[in-house]
Amino acid sequence: MELTATDYEILKAIYTGRVSSGTPVNHFVDYCDNVIGGDPKPLVAAGYIVTDHNEINGLTEKGTKAYEAHASQESNS
Repeated sequence: MELTATDYEILKAIYTGRVSSGTPVNHFVDYCDNVIGGDPKPLVAAGYIVTDHNEINGLTEKGTKAYEAHASQESNS
């Protein structure tokens, strides 16, 4: 899966704590739709976001690495 700028914004929302652990998935989907303009479900399905008991519980190692690599690239530009 090639991540888009919107996907990185979704990962950033979790990484930076704008969306905290324990947020219900349906609220997170609404947040992403209304604030970011994207859908986090493909990121969950691809293993970037941890969900337990229908809640967002952070980024997986894959999600963290992807976001940090992107953030590093952005800061070097």
